[in-house]
Amino acid sequence: MLSYAGIQNPYALGKYSVEKNAKVMQRYRFIHESLLRIAAGHLPAREDWDIKVALGKHLYEDAEAADRLRARITELRTSSAVLNQEPDAALSLLMDELIHARNDLELMVGIYGVIKPALLDAYRSHTATTQQIVDQPTIRMLRSMILDLEDQLSWGEQMIVSLQQSGIYGDNGDQFKAGIASLLAAAGGIDGQQPKTAVLPHRIRSHEPYRIPLKSVRDPRKMGPVTWARTSVLNPPEDPVQRSLLAKMRVRQEEMTAAELIAAVLFSQKNMPWEFYRDLARHLWDEVRHALFGQAALESEGIDWMSRPQYTSDYDVNAPKIPGAQYAWLAIGIEEGAMKRPGKAGEFEFCRDEAKHPLMTQFQDYDWADEVVHANLGRKWSPDLIGEDISFVREIAKNELDHFWTEVRRAQAQWNEGAS
Repeated sequence: MLSYAGIQNPYALGKYSVEKNAKVMQRYRFIHESLLRIAAGHLPAREDWDIKVALGKHLYEDAEAADRLRARITELRTSSAVLNQEPDAALSLLMDELIHARNDLELMVGIYGVIKPALLDAYRSHTATTQQIVDQPTIRMLRSMILDLEDQLSWGEQMIVSLQQSGIYGDNGDQFKAGIASLLAAAGGIDGQQPKTAVLPHRIRSHEPYRIPLKSVRDPRKMGPVTWARTSVLNPPEDPVQRSLLAKMRVRQEEMTAAELIAAVLFSQKNMPWEFYRDLARHLWDEVRHALFGQAALESEGIDWMSRPQYTSDYDVNAPKIPGAQYAWLAIGIEEGAMKRPGKAGEFEFCRDEAKHPLMTQFQDYDWADEVVHANLGRKWSPDLIGEDISFVREIAKNELDHFWTEVRRAQAQWNEGAS
């Protein structure tokens, strides 16, 4: 079709007026933002490494989706004042219950067995039934979200099967899945257009707020024990360059603990501008990607990293602190500090010039670029989190670093003593 730039069905009347479209997209926005917060709250608590990785990726995609929805809603004669409102009491209860998933499988069936399949169906229906000319901006936006959801669900369905086949979980998550599905139905579905009753469901688990754990978790059936000490690889080589290279790979792989710390900040800090949560979702996903840099580098060398002790100090030492201190420690104390030589530049040059390892050279090249972004985010948001200027924040970060290194050195000494 050459006319209408290839747009199909240009004469058909669409399902959505401007007002109705904005109202439905308010629900979409709320769901993505809620899933972002739920994934952040669960990332330190979930055992399976691959689940942690996927939560980091998917919460970033949820943040991007919410950001686009926020922009589109305000284009539809809708005040930005509504963007922080909860559009439906039943939908809010659904999210309150979902965050109280008690294990890996429950969280997976709630997100990837109920909510995201329903989102995908809703977006496909929305793009097909809205007026194809007047609502092209929405159609284009939802198409990109559909692609993300298809990828997420392909992964999620496989993960659910793997967890169910493990035999660890008694009821295969069926009871929790049914409860989440019933709450979604009570909310009138994703778009709120399905039949509702005047009887709101009751709380099941969400009588008390969800509490993020103070210690991060690794799967004890697959991974080594958590530790605050750096443990490198088993039987490191005698050659100092190769030994240092493998240690750098391990340090990258251990950056999951930094992602978990950002998750704690994102989950715990209330009443910040939306851009804060969007930026931290990106920062978090970058740290997960850095952990994957290390994982891929180690696995390319045939090294079993998973059975080794798993370093969790970034999260565990800092978990009791307020979000501002947590973020200042990481983004200012660690990441801004890494801009000074040798720092990140030195790590890149070592992999390129001394170790001559092409894969790690590329990983460190992008790690360095990411850390520049993160230092800028620290300077952008830490003053707002703490309520002081950047010079004062740097003093706080220095004090937090001193406390951190005291704890880590103590753990390292204990580890060295036990290993000798």
